[in-house]
Amino acid sequence: MLTGERIHGRLVDIEVGEVPGIGWVAVGIVTHGLSHEQGMRFEARATDRAEAERRLKMEIEAAFA
Repeated sequence: MLTGERIHGRLVDIEVGEVPGIGWVAVGIVTHGLSHEQGMRFEARATDRAEAERRLKMEIEAAFA
């Protein structure tokens, strides 16, 4: 499922899915932000969906802190 989240003023499309043999993977791509930020890709993995999404959001927040 694809969702849009606003994180530190940037709009990030987030998709979370289960990958066999890997676990849950969350991917975020910056769609609206400064010109050099658009298209930036972030990824996080975990054993469950909620944790993968939480880790992804933490990584994005840290990048723009």
